[in-house]
Amino acid sequence: MPKPLIQWVMLCCILAGWISSAFALDITLKKANWGKVSNQEIQKVLESTARQLLPHSPLLKGSKIEVSRTQSSPIVLHQRGKGGAYQVKLNTRERFWTQYAFQFSHELGHIICGYKKGENGNQWFEECICEVASLYTLRNISKEWSRKPPFPNWKVYAKEFSKYAEARIRDAKMPQNFSLSSWWRENREALSKNPAMRNQNLWVAVKLLPLFQADPTLAWSTCKWLNHKKTNKVRSFRRSLQDWKDSCPSQKEKKFVKEVAKLFGIHTP
Repeated sequence: MPKPLIQWVMLCCILAGWISSAFALDITLKKANWGKVSNQEIQKVLESTARQLLPHSPLLKGSKIEVSRTQSSPIVLHQRGKGGAYQVKLNTRERFWTQYAFQFSHELGHIICGYKKGENGNQWFEECICEVASLYTLRNISKEWSRKPPFPNWKVYAKEFSKYAEARIRDAKMPQNFSLSSWWRENREALSKNPAMRNQNLWVAVKLLPLFQADPTLAWSTCKWLNHKKTNKVRSFRRSLQDWKDSCPSQKEKKFVKEVAKLFGIHTP
């Protein structure tokens, strides 16, 4: 092979590696009492979880995330860590892989939505989208691990992720003929005071999930703008949806928000 061609190939490889690292998600697992499980195993589960969402989210690409353990509720802190890393805390241990995936994907959902401090009267909706992230991820990990698990002997766990998702839906006991528009009108005052009505967050997520499955890249990239106009000022849910739509730079993203709003019986001009 001629020398100039060799140099060109080497340059392309270097550039490819640089581009790949620039868009990769850097996950650091902090030392903690995770139980009788290796950090390498947990790392593989976290990477599998992130892989389901990373290609579709501009806010995840190139980000750093530090994962530690908590005995309280899982959370992603507003305060950033070293080098601007997101700080995610999970409440699980041992080899409960489905719990790692469920909790981590939920917290990634907040990052995808551009979470930030401010008036939280509409925080319930972000929580619902994070539930979508969990259901979407759990189902997709099942598919990935059935084809290519992190370790060959983990293929037997593949079905457990989708089973975990379906069990959550079943246990939430969503009413038959559940209507988002009717539910929202009846519960909007309670929702503004309590964003973590977990069963009902899941009911909403089940209704939203088909939109995210139909075009994952459009759906998750649109979520980047959800909190763009969030401030300390009180907003109605209708106003927050309009602000979300107005923040979106593309017509496709604006159309996606209109489809979401329509499920709630809300028109966003």
